[in-house]
Amino acid sequence: MAKEYRINLTKRYKVTFIKDGVKYKSGDEVSVSMALASKFYAEGKIEATNELINDAKMLGCEELFTKRKSARKDKV
Repeated sequence: MAKEYRINLTKRYKVTFIKDGVKYKSGDEVSVSMALASKFYAEGKIEATNELINDAKMLGCEELFTKRKSARKDKV
């Protein structure tokens, strides 16, 4: 079973993309929810802002903004 987190779905956070995606390009600033920000962070597309990290710590879900998925797959 997947781990559950308590996150804020109503507040929007301004983030800047550091890596091109399908819709957004590097340098684009957008406002996203904490859930979407954690997804973009895990994919390495944004850097987490202090406000985002502080709010995540307050809610007990800072783990979402400390781990990243490996961009490269290991060759076997």
